[in-house]
Amino acid sequence: MLCDQYYLSSPELKLTQVNGKFPDQPIHIVYVPSHLHHMLFELFKNAMRATVEHQENQPSLTPIEVIVVLGKEDLTIKISDRGGGVPLRIIDRLFSYTYSTAPTPVMDNSRNAPLAGFGYGLPISRLYAKYFQGDLNLYSLSGYGTDAIIYLKALSSESIEKLPVFNKSAFKHYQMSSEADDWCIPSREPKNLAKEVAM
Repeated sequence: MLCDQYYLSSPELKLTQVNGKFPDQPIHIVYVPSHLHHMLFELFKNAMRATVEHQENQPSLTPIEVIVVLGKEDLTIKISDRGGGVPLRIIDRLFSYTYSTAPTPVMDNSRNAPLAGFGYGLPISRLYAKYFQGDLNLYSLSGYGTDAIIYLKALSSESIEKLPVFNKSAFKHYQMSSEADDWCIPSREPKNLAKEVAM
């Protein structure tokens, strides 16, 4: 609906599900609904935007193909589009905060939300996936399209919340200055890390 509002067109979605644990049964999994919604919304939005923009002169839009597979340990969701893909050199940058392939949106007082352009969607989506031991990866064929794959743990016993560790070693790490020296302003004398370890 958001894609239709923005572009007056949107590609169809083809959904396939494969239940490797219990064939011929629908897939059920326990997960944080808001996290799953954010990840899928972001990936669908990106796939639809890329498809519409890449195929704007085509008589019809290629459908976005989604396959959901429940294995013995993992639930995998693959979203494939024919939106032209991105070059390999920028794949890693797509997961950097504030980087976007879309133009920066102009904010006005209307209630219309921009479709893309802030650069927070993919990094936060990957963070949500990794929070419970999963992951989010992008595989792109520049000039053709992109596959976005979300890996989630299917077993609740392995879907353990990843929390930061704060102990003596972590405390020392956070206390050490990790700022790089400025090339035009000389730094202080180098820290003697041997002294700090002895303390």
